[in-house]
Amino acid sequence: MGHGRLRWTALAMVVALLAAAPARAQQLIVWHDKGDDGVRMIQQMGELYAKDHPGITFRSVSMPTDQWFSRSIAALNTNTAPDVLFNDGFLLVQIQQQTKKLSDLAPQLAQLPPDDRKFLSADDVAAATYRGQVLFIPMQRLIVGWGARKSWLAKVGETFPKTWDDALRIARKMQDSDASGSGRKDTYGMAMMGGNSTFLLDAGVTMLTYGNGIKHAIVDDDGNIVIDRPENARVVIEYLKLYTQYKVISPDTINQLSTDMYQLIEGDRVGQFRVGNWNVAKWDKTPPAGDYVVGPFPAIGNGTSNFVVPADRGMAVPVNSPHPEAAKEFVKFVATKGAQQISLQNMGGTVRSDLDTANITPGLRPFVSPDTKLQVARGSPNCMTRTTNSWSPRSPIRRRTGTRGSRRRRPSCVPRSNR
Repeated sequence: MGHGRLRWTALAMVVALLAAAPARAQQLIVWHDKGDDGVRMIQQMGELYAKDHPGITFRSVSMPTDQWFSRSIAALNTNTAPDVLFNDGFLLVQIQQQTKKLSDLAPQLAQLPPDDRKFLSADDVAAATYRGQVLFIPMQRLIVGWGARKSWLAKVGETFPKTWDDALRIARKMQDSDASGSGRKDTYGMAMMGGNSTFLLDAGVTMLTYGNGIKHAIVDDDGNIVIDRPENARVVIEYLKLYTQYKVISPDTINQLSTDMYQLIEGDRVGQFRVGNWNVAKWDKTPPAGDYVVGPFPAIGNGTSNFVVPADRGMAVPVNSPHPEAAKEFVKFVATKGAQQISLQNMGGTVRSDLDTANITPGLRPFVSPDTKLQVARGSPNCMTRTTNSWSPRSPIRRRTGTRGSRRRRPSCVPRSNR
């Protein structure tokens, strides 16, 4: 009997030790294309998350956009997926279109505490929803404004442009007066990107359209074509005149992509240009650091001046995630105040308006000001035309699937002119 009691006592002690032991460590792997800023952001979020979730660690893997896209599709289709995909919403939609293997996060969205959920607007949720499924939890809004070199404005005796006529007048003065002081005829009043139809349409026409407070650029929510309506057509005509009549942009613009535009901006060769909230982390440290000002897009005709929200970023969970339940818990965390503060500090993007902005850089301040007027890039929610009507920072790369000769399929309700 003594030996029996001893065995039972020993067994009870083993069970108790097992119960008291911490849960087996789980490492969540996050794939994205956000470079060092994204790696640092996810690492800091992981450290904060681990305080209340011991045993959970993170590995943040960044790769070029085209590689992220092709690897994600391949991994989801071969059951080798990471735990979480982090990227721009329209890219995540295209991943779903090709694989149909992203989890519906509607339950996680519904489980967000009211103090977190209230900061997600109807537009944020619409951007995250595709065919009735919530594909990602929004955590960053991409915001775009109009920028101008402060030293160039001072040299030509002008202030930040309020109207399109102002912007054109200032651009001509900047270009004609060699505002950069280089002594070479290689500076321009404005920078645009026109190297392919994507940039001509998405980064040009639609960005100016939304910047003028027009709610739809190509089609409306019912699928009706609106680009030929008077207020839209006026913007299209003014944009095309940059190439044909005004000539305040580089003659090489028709061949230039984002890298070429950035070279002009960072090389002090252009006076006015678009600025995204993802740019300022770099531009407040390196040229044009301290020498640019950001405001809303200049008003064309009867338009209004606005900043533009072309897209949301967020985190999605593959259906074949190695740790699906842990991953779904984490994506809810990205909406919390602590995680959002980390997002703002590292990447300039957030969905909350209650964060500490005392130490943000000067270039980021216009993007978080409560007085900033925002126009959301809108498309048909039923077919996600927003994924093609809105501009992406590296969209020519993103048009590729990563497979030679193949192209991504566009929603059938998008007009052929926008495919």
